[in-house]
Order: sequence, then structure tokens, then C-alpha cells
Amino acid sequence: MRNHPSDGVVRRVRDERGAASVPPNVSEGEPERRALRFGAKALVTSDGRVLLIKERHEDGSPFWTLPGGGVESGESFTACLDREIREEIRCRASVGERVGGCVYHHTSRPATTVYAVFDASLRSEPEPNPAESILDYAWLEPTDLLSTTLDPVRRFVERTVAETDGER
Repeated sequence: MRNHPSDGVVRRVRDERGAASVPPNVSEGEPERRALRFGAKALVTSDGRVLLIKERHEDGSPFWTLPGGGVESGESFTACLDREIREEIRCRASVGERVGGCVYHHTSRPATTVYAVFDASLRSEPEPNPAESILDYAWLEPTDLLSTTLDPVRRFVERTVAETDGER
């Protein structure tokens, strides 16, 4: 995938999975229409550990994920990631090469985000920003992620970092 700007358009796609939460305007048995978004996540590693941040779903339940978020109109993936890291954990980062991707099917709304994941390093210690719904951060062993880590993030970290024993 190229590091290209998003056109900022929300696309509608059909979800044939028969998601458990169907919006009230969709009849039973009809495939749910989901918005398609693009985003960028940072894979930050240090001493064989990976940086995860703790956020809250719209229903208030906590989850752990990689830093990053949605690409805004006219923004490149790396510019998005630089902005999101400043907003979420209040530090500057050096964004490197794209190392993979993951797809997240949101449970709180009918949307799917396709994330490009980039190698990154921080220039200062993270400071969670509660105004951005960031509750905490942790440096975790790739094989010892918390149970509330988002499944696509868990799979990505296990596949990308754990297989190489944290050596990146």
C-alpha cells in the first residue's frame, strides 16, 4: 500500500458477516452497510516490548490498541500518524517504513477501518491525553498482551513482533 493521502470520503460497503448489532433502520437478515475508513497505527518497540495505549469504546468499556487513528481529508498516512501521536500521547515521533496493516470492524458503530501500520519511535515519554480518551499506556511483551487488546492488534503484534522475538 502506498503512503497516499485519503480522499476523506466515507465509503459504504456491505458486511455479509451478519453482525450482532444491526442498526434500527436495517431489517433482520439484510446485510449491514458499513462505512469504510482509512487510518494509520504506530508500531513502537523498545527492549523487545511494544507500546499499547488504553482507550474506551463508546459504551465505556476499555480496550488496548496501538497509537494512531483515522486519516483526515488531504492527509498522508505518516502525517496522520504524527498528528495522532501528538494528540493521543503528547509526544513527537519519528515515523518509519510501513510494516503491515490490520482491519478493524467497529462494534460501536457500523464502520470498518483499514489501518496501515508503520514502524515508529518516540522522542519523549508518552503522556496519555484524557481529552482524546486515552486513559493509560503500557510497554508489553508481544506474547503477554492484555485480554482487552483489540483482536486485530493482537494478531498483528503476535504475527509481526512476537515471531521475531521483539527484534525489529
